[in-house]
Amino acid sequence: MSPNWEAEQKAPLKNEREKLDEKMAKLERNVEALVIEEKQLKADMEREGDAEDDAKFQRLEERAIVRLRNKQAALKEQLKDLKKEQRALTQQENQLNALIEHGKYPEWLELKKKRDTAIKEAERLESEMKKLI
Repeated sequence: MSPNWEAEQKAPLKNEREKLDEKMAKLERNVEALVIEEKQLKADMEREGDAEDDAKFQRLEERAIVRLRNKQAALKEQLKDLKKEQRALTQQENQLNALIEHGKYPEWLELKKKRDTAIKEAERLESEMKKLI
């Protein structure tokens, strides 16, 4: 088991982790921007307290705030999904690291391949037996 082999096994996971981190950072920035925008809208509404006479304007601002909250909720949901993917990726990395540290990963892969071929062979033999019966 060479160091290059280990790097080859870890590279796809590392790339996927970097992509996930970038997506999560972008979503978090978007959520923060929406929170700031919502605070600004609320502050504008409070400053324009005399605009209460104009109920239509107030309803428009309230709708804008509701839209911002809905966008925030959608972004937070996406962020939650990305965090789930990140946890799954972390689990895969941990499994790979455990196998690499154990030093038996190549043997494990070989045994897995042998198992898969044995299963296919058993299925083939079983289907031949059914044909004969």
